[in-house]
Amino acid sequence: MKKIEIGALIVFIASIFFFRLYIITYKEKVEIGDVVEITGRVDAGKGRIETIDGKYFLENTYFLVNKVEDGEKIILGDIENIKNLKWGTQYKLNVQEVRENKNIFKEFFIMKIKKISENYTIGLENFLRATILGEGHLIDNELKELFRYTGTAHLLVISGLHIGVIISGIVLLLLKLKISKRIRYFLTFLILSIYVLSIGKSPSVLRAYIMGGIYLLGNVIYEKVNTKKSFLIAFIISLLIYPTWIYSISFWMSYVAVFSIIFIYQKLPKFNIRKNIYLNKILNSILLTIVVQISMTPIFYIFFKNIPLLSFFTNILLIPIASIFIIIGFITLFLSNFYLEFLLLPILNYSYIFLIESVQLLSRIPYLTLEL
Repeated sequence: MKKIEIGALIVFIASIFFFRLYIITYKEKVEIGDVVEITGRVDAGKGRIETIDGKYFLENTYFLVNKVEDGEKIILGDIENIKNLKWGTQYKLNVQEVRENKNIFKEFFIMKIKKISENYTIGLENFLRATILGEGHLIDNELKELFRYTGTAHLLVISGLHIGVIISGIVLLLLKLKISKRIRYFLTFLILSIYVLSIGKSPSVLRAYIMGGIYLLGNVIYEKVNTKKSFLIAFIISLLIYPTWIYSISFWMSYVAVFSIIFIYQKLPKFNIRKNIYLNKILNSILLTIVVQISMTPIFYIFFKNIPLLSFFTNILLIPIASIFIIIGFITLFLSNFYLEFLLLPILNYSYIFLIESVQLLSRIPYLTLEL
């Protein structure tokens, strides 16, 4: 493309972005006594606000309600109380009217998770829903703080790890069934799309979905996929659909982390010690974690007033444990369709306990994160 064409394209995209940002942003100041209509999922009387009066907040907002059944709801009510929390603003509503706002895919997954975890602690259920369905608000605040201090809070949100597990698992399963490459990758794309529809929207989910979708569809039409272009496409599409994400910390954390992997880590020389494949993998994993940590440091400093000094160490230890938990979680959900979840449930529970106890143990190490 010529420079003039590129410039015109940038102006066009920017115009759409600013126009959409203006029309979908909630600009009113919310005060006690205001009557508002919010959408969000209710769990034990609380949840995260998706929209308010059909528009989006620029910051994280949550709600508290009484005597409202769990599920995706549209709630009309007046504001009783406003509380500023570390994770965002919380509004307590005096409910006047409640309507269903069901996501049939999400309700299906929630039902499955509740079923397989019914004989275990509520902590396991909540952690499964956080790491598989993206319902991080269900995690206890004290546990969230431990993950934050150890520099592993990213394990509590849906990311490329989850999308990668799904893609790899489905492609491998369909390969065993002797299905042709085109159909195999297209079916994987359809299943991935259903999963993304069930977990709702978040910056990391949409980014991973777009990049994963481009990879899958590229295999369907036998086109070589350029990771850098996929990253740029995901960035542009995300902001055009949800322009308020430009103010989202999670949006910038997701894209800065992936940017550091694609544009920095991949260009660095890698460890290649002869006859020691496993040591090379460990050393290169440490290098990757350090690159991501250094790239993320400005965000942690600006938004959280802290610097994770040794998070590369905790991530090296905890990411494999969390990955095992997530993989077993997905397989257990799959087996539950054939009433075979009992085969893996004990292992799933033990991996959850081991992960939590590991985080608690590592959180005792001083100066993992430097508070400023």
